[in-house]
Amino acid sequence: MRTIALGLAIFLSFASSLPAKQNESAKSETANSRSKKTFRDCDNCPAMVEIPAGNFLMGSPASEPGRFEEEGPQRRVTIRKFAAGKFDVTKGEWAAFMSATKRATSKDCEYGGFEKKDRAKASWRNLGFLQDDTHPVVCITWGDAQDYAHWLTEKSGHKYRLMSEAEWEYAARAGTTSAYPWGTKAAHQNANYGSDTCCSGSASGRDQWINTSPVGAFPPNAFGLYDMHGNVLQWVQGCFKGSYSGLPVDGSAFETDVEFDMHDSSLQMTGVRSCSFRVLRGGDWGDPPAMIRSAFRNFASPAGSTLDKYRSGGVGFRVARNLD
Repeated sequence: MRTIALGLAIFLSFASSLPAKQNESAKSETANSRSKKTFRDCDNCPAMVEIPAGNFLMGSPASEPGRFEEEGPQRRVTIRKFAAGKFDVTKGEWAAFMSATKRATSKDCEYGGFEKKDRAKASWRNLGFLQDDTHPVVCITWGDAQDYAHWLTEKSGHKYRLMSEAEWEYAARAGTTSAYPWGTKAAHQNANYGSDTCCSGSASGRDQWINTSPVGAFPPNAFGLYDMHGNVLQWVQGCFKGSYSGLPVDGSAFETDVEFDMHDSSLQMTGVRSCSFRVLRGGDWGDPPAMIRSAFRNFASPAGSTLDKYRSGGVGFRVARNLD
């Protein structure tokens, strides 16, 4: 069911079966408690947006076009107030971290602009496609993202981290229950994503970028967050489990290392553990519409790689921060 494509472990089976019509948008209990309060803890710290406490129905209904089995079963999740990055972490912000920590740049990045035989040249500095400091940083491992959050914590005195998967979906939906926060259909006016069939970049209408776009190039959601859908996949904290059955309903990250529960011979994952993988959300610049839905789930590392080494030109991150 899965194979490796632009971002990483990606679905291909939906491409010939997406219905033309999608569900109507609806409002959730949190729709009237939207927050847009923005702050920054230091000059080089990312801009943060306060996300109000609330609860929501996580996952997708069986009737949602493009849905995959691991998006259920739906269950109600409670979220405490927290702060989320207004944007994905940018290349400029990452450069400041690299300079301050004198960190060496690691190379070997998949799905950049280089040919496959030359991917060992690729890094966040040199992707083979154009980026400036306002684009989201990519070719970042899950461990790299953890180190950045730890640096922000030490620098600011506040606890920075990645979002849990539940926090990410709550923040992305911003009070909506439709497939996308802007409505029932994907639109290049609202996000940077790929062609209708998997998997390649596409420029159309407001979306003028085949690869990454500058952060904030598309309208924000109702919580004031930009690029939660498309542009780059975002690392979140949790380990990957093939369903929501038994996962936390208090908004915390799933961190239990259990035997991987998706049984597909093409994955070559027999006997591996859930925390060998971390969840990615949001879709990227080369993903088709179904893969930028609010409920869509992805994971890394794919077969043939390991979590500590997996980098992709379609994968970045944004940070979260605890609020007292």
